[in-house]
Amino acid sequence: MSLFDEASNVLIRQYMDLYKNKHNKFVLISKMIPKYKPNQLSNCWHNYINPHLCLDPLTDDEKNLIIIEANKNRMKDGKISWKHVVASLKKNYGLLRSENKVRNFWNSKKKSDERRAKRQLRMIEKRKITKPSSNNISDQPMLPITEPKVLMEPKEPKVLMEPKILMEPKVLMEPKVSFNDFNMPLKMVPLF
Repeated sequence: MSLFDEASNVLIRQYMDLYKNKHNKFVLISKMIPKYKPNQLSNCWHNYINPHLCLDPLTDDEKNLIIIEANKNRMKDGKISWKHVVASLKKNYGLLRSENKVRNFWNSKKKSDERRAKRQLRMIEKRKITKPSSNNISDQPMLPITEPKVLMEPKEPKVLMEPKILMEPKVLMEPKVSFNDFNMPLKMVPLF
């Protein structure tokens, strides 16, 4: 559910036409519509109800320009001035894009690049582990060799004991299946 109803949107558009050249237009509008704060009005206008907003998907050229401008407009603390990026898009392509759309594209691209880099790093590490660095067998990692369990059992009371290797018995489990009238299994119950 939207914070702004259609009646409020109409009022905001009317007041924006009236105060479009004022520096503090959102403060003035918030005095006319007291249920909204100036920052809420600004966000709503710049991202949703401005009639000049282009709501079409971003083109590849616009995406490339966003990447260039976002890197160019990065501040010392790492934050990006999105209004400058949006202004550059409007200047170069004549289309006004919402700050949210531009920011969402940038953040999703950044996350996908990070995932791709992690995936490539894992592949490189995996290759290092599986591919030996030299032909010397002693340098290659070896798995530990496990020895079988040995149990001493006497064959006869007076004979010396010989080692006997124990093998774990294999248990074959045949499931018990019950069928319905259509000769289809209802459930399978393993036998123990």
